[in-house]
Amino acid sequence: MALTLESEQRLEEAGLIDFYDEHAAAWLDTAKQTKKFVKGNFPAGSLIRRDDVAKALYPIVEVNELLKDQLNADKLRGKFWIRYFVDLIIDRTWEQLDDDEQAAE
Repeated sequence: MALTLESEQRLEEAGLIDFYDEHAAAWLDTAKQTKKFVKGNFPAGSLIRRDDVAKALYPIVEVNELLKDQLNADKLRGKFWIRYFVDLIIDRTWEQLDDDEQAAE
């Protein structure tokens, strides 16, 4: 699911956009690896969509120790925070993922 204005505002209010920005390179690397995995395991020539990558990225982000520590420190308990954060990662990195893929071709 795409990042909505409401979820972005909630992430901002919770300080999670600043947290993302502090670790942007790591999130970009994680997104690149995830998209590469998805592309390698989908049928050849398949169009890889944002939600395809987000679905594979979710369990990776869900167990990320840095994010878990941040969520616990801020007492952010709902599972929706992880979904919002995955949407943020996809939203902020998608263009770079496409650029890297096109450069490799």
